[in-house]
Amino acid sequence: MTQSPPAVALVTGAASGMGQLAARRLAAAGASVAAVDLDDDGLAGTVGRSTTMRPWTCDVSDAEAVERLVKEVESALGPVDRLVHAAGICLPGTIAEQPVDELDRTMAVNFLGTVHAVKAVLPGMLDRRGGDVVAFASLAGWLPSPHLGAYAASKHAVVAFMEVLAYENRGSGIRFACVCPPVVDTPMVAGIRARDDAALGGQQGIDPSVVLDAIDRSLPADELFVLPGKGTKTTWRARRFAPGLIWRQIERATRR
Repeated sequence: MTQSPPAVALVTGAASGMGQLAARRLAAAGASVAAVDLDDDGLAGTVGRSTTMRPWTCDVSDAEAVERLVKEVESALGPVDRLVHAAGICLPGTIAEQPVDELDRTMAVNFLGTVHAVKAVLPGMLDRRGGDVVAFASLAGWLPSPHLGAYAASKHAVVAFMEVLAYENRGSGIRFACVCPPVVDTPMVAGIRARDDAALGGQQGIDPSVVLDAIDRSLPADELFVLPGKGTKTTWRARRFAPGLIWRQIERATRR
């Protein structure tokens, strides 16, 4: 079934990776897109010559800045019908050696950034009794692994936040999607490998389009957790029911 695009979409993390691809796909489908990031050069590349995208610079860890952003976007484009919150960072390292400010920054961007973006658009969606809230967590939010403690903790928080949010607002007309992909072939993953190659255990990233396709299927099906990629749901189930087995597999992978 072909979905009608939202009239207005706000996409964070739009300067690269999943956010950039989501913004371009929505614009190509006919949505007016607010492309949001801290990277002005990256945003310029995302927007290009598109007549349906406009760039906004914003740090999602700043709650007041996000509130101002949403007001500006809605004044310029109209009410936000879909939030795609893809902004995120990953600074790999062992917990004992990682500076506290890196752990703080990871939680501020990945978890609190999600909170700020959702809280800024949610009241309007509740008033209109409709809209889509799509937030990127990660399979790491269910499946922690060595060298990714800060990232996994922040994504665990996103998973819990989105599950409670969806439950509290059932029947509101709003659709929620918490996206939990495995490793995806994006610039962020390239940065992780450059900083700490052991963190990913030699995993190859899946194609980003697989993730976007899974979101498109999940929203009309009202599926909260989006687990794209071959074997992702099986791994998710195994983590729940056989955690010891999963840790042994992680140990083998990260020793390579």
